Amino acid sequence: SRYHSRSISLFCVSEASIDMAGYRKRNGKWEVRIRRNNSKNLSKTFINKEDAQRWAREQESKLDKGIFEDLTIASKITLKELLLRYLNEVSINKKGYEVEKYKINKLCRHQVSGLKLIKITPLVLRDLQNELIENYNASTVNKYLTLISISIKFARQILGIYLPTNPFEFIKRLKEPEFIGEIIERDEEKVLLEKAEFSKAKWLKLAIILGIDCGIRRGEILKIHRRDIDFNKLTVVLRDTKNGSSRKVGLSKRSIDEINKLPININGRLINCLRPDTFNFYWQQLKRWTGIRKRFHASRHTFATRASMNGWSISEISAQGGWKDLKVLKRYTHISAEYLAKKIN
Repeated sequence: SRYHSRSISLFCVSEASIDMAGYRKRNGKWEVRIRRNNSKNLSKTFINKEDAQRWAREQESKLDKGIFEDLTIASKITLKELLLRYLNEVSINKKGYEVEKYKINKLCRHQVSGLKLIKITPLVLRDLQNELIENYNASTVNKYLTLISISIKFARQILGIYLPTNPFEFIKRLKEPEFIGEIIERDEEKVLLEKAEFSKAKWLKLAIILGIDCGIRRGEILKIHRRDIDFNKLTVVLRDTKNGSSRKVGLSKRSIDEINKLPININGRLINCLRPDTFNFYWQQLKRWTGIRKRFHASRHTFATRASMNGWSISEISAQGGWKDLKVLKRYTHISAEYLAKKIN
């Protein structure tokens, strides 16, 4: 070893190369530093010099092989910072941005978001999973944890933040209950349409009819412009749908009749409702008036089920409702045993 006279503390550097590890004893502990050209300087403190030498040899070996693991950034950035960056760079370009934004903001208020990425371990995630399941169903818990998982993938694959593994590789997703769809029965439909007449949202009745008769999604209904409707051919063009493409679908006669009752809006939209929250407010109000506790999305289930019972082919239902995956479409058709019994007989 050789000694650096300019240093107040004693450094021992290998004679082999000036790039090798250097040691100094300070306050009863051994500090080791590794300097390499074109590489980040490394340092760590140990009680025993033997431990310092062993660590130095391991790090130098990794540097020589080009497999050095730099956890510096992962030990500085918090989960909250990562989630917000994912929200602003990735999530903002998604169709479901508002939903993800709500979930991410909720995660950011949780204490786990204050942890550094290097501290997000499988044990931490299991504890979070156990905590969330006390207040949410399995499906919701899985969605929250998936958001953290894809944010960590974003950090590793896009931002280049080194983490040895994604801790979610060691977490088992909660078993979700079998999907149970619901449809709006004929008598319920009658009550909903009658009570919708008294709503301040004059378009609410039309929205219900478009859902039940035509299988149009809520988001698609809110985007319809009058210029997209062909009143002679009874069709409408749905633009920028959930699947990322546009499609032309048929309209029922009673939906056309209801459209003609509505005033023409200056902005050209068929329905003067720009926010899903506003739509949801009036739908929840209607549910209280009628006592029918079903989601508006049940109208699409109703359309698919009725169309199937009326002899529509799978391809026809898929084209009208915009289902690209037939497995998903199958979840929307709920044929009753009584109907099947009549079919058999």
